[in-house]
Amino acid sequence: MGARKKSTSRKPVAKQRAAGSKPVARKPGKKPLARARAARAPRPSPAEELAKRIVAGMDDEFNLDLGKFYTEDAVSEEPAGGTVTGLQSLRSKLAGWLAGLRAATWKARHVFVSGRTICIEWEADLTFKDGRQMNLREIAVHEVRGDKICAERFYYDPRALMPPAQAPRPEPKRAAPRPPPRVQAEPEDEDEGSSVDPMDL
Repeated sequence: MGARKKSTSRKPVAKQRAAGSKPVARKPGKKPLARARAARAPRPSPAEELAKRIVAGMDDEFNLDLGKFYTEDAVSEEPAGGTVTGLQSLRSKLAGWLAGLRAATWKARHVFVSGRTICIEWEADLTFKDGRQMNLREIAVHEVRGDKICAERFYYDPRALMPPAQAPRPEPKRAAPRPPPRVQAEPEDEDEGSSVDPMDL
């Protein structure tokens, strides 16, 4: 008897590749780029979160809730030397500022955060109730305790906020005093014979 041919095992039809097709290598699954970056990015610090809230809050300066930004014993210092301490004093300070303001648009040009310090470079377009309009540049430095401001300093030219100096009213013109009339002595009649010699007396 002849040798038996070995029967070739057939693979299921589903697993057979079409003739002439190349095997496709599967790539290991990759996370989306954004998810991978988010996994590597460190969580924002309390100071960084506070800086974002400050910038967002200045979109509506007239409705700021200072209790969300400042500690109870916060200290605020202006360049002209005015310093206030305490949350209630800060609220009074803000109310005084807003009392003379009609509209304000604040833009944060640069924001720096280092450790527990926030530095923001502001540019503001201000309209005052007396009709003045101006552009103000300011640097604000905030020191952070926990997730709130405990001390801050502002740097700007305080002269820029002063109302224009009022011109002094001119004094009423006074008439210059008239000089007294000149009195000219009338020349005496000269009579050679009328002269009296003191020796004759």
